[in-house]
Amino acid sequence: MKTICLGDSLTYGYGLSPDDTWVTRAEEALGGEWVNCGVCGDTTSGMLSRLSAEVLPQKPHYVLMTGGANDILLTGSFQQAQCAIMAMVHQCAHVGVRPVIGITVPIRDDGANPWLPLTDMRKAMAAQREYTAWLRLFVKTMRLRCVDFAAAFESHPDPKSLYQEDGLHPNAAGHRLMTQTLLESHIWRVED
Repeated sequence: MKTICLGDSLTYGYGLSPDDTWVTRAEEALGGEWVNCGVCGDTTSGMLSRLSAEVLPQKPHYVLMTGGANDILLTGSFQQAQCAIMAMVHQCAHVGVRPVIGITVPIRDDGANPWLPLTDMRKAMAAQREYTAWLRLFVKTMRLRCVDFAAAFESHPDPKSLYQEDGLHPNAAGHRLMTQTLLESHIWRVED
């Protein structure tokens, strides 16, 4: 079974060694082939482009797509991400690949954020909350498989401890929680 994890720096594992990323840990825990197709700074439009050019030709069983934070940080809006996520789901389904939505971790503003000069962080954080709510509705309405990383971070007793200093990227503890959340989703089974 091959799973391709398509996303941005949160999938790539920005600031961490490859062994500490949730993608590597998922492969260790579940077996099969897990391919990390995370690109730092990518938007969902970039992910959509890479899906047809790089991901689907590999004939995966699953594509776990996690993105949207960069769209919000760059534009202050999540509408572009909505369109790209819907298109990726339909392209996967069209060729018989199982799409899985990864709901991204919340954006935090802890004062050490490199985006501060470019982005209204309060607006971005509000837009991400709306995007997360939309993703949850989209998943429910379309009956899609989902790994809700956001819910795991939101319910953690000390969410700040899960992030690197920038307040955007999960640290090793955050990636361990992401792995645990993926395992608890029970999407990947031996018979698949």
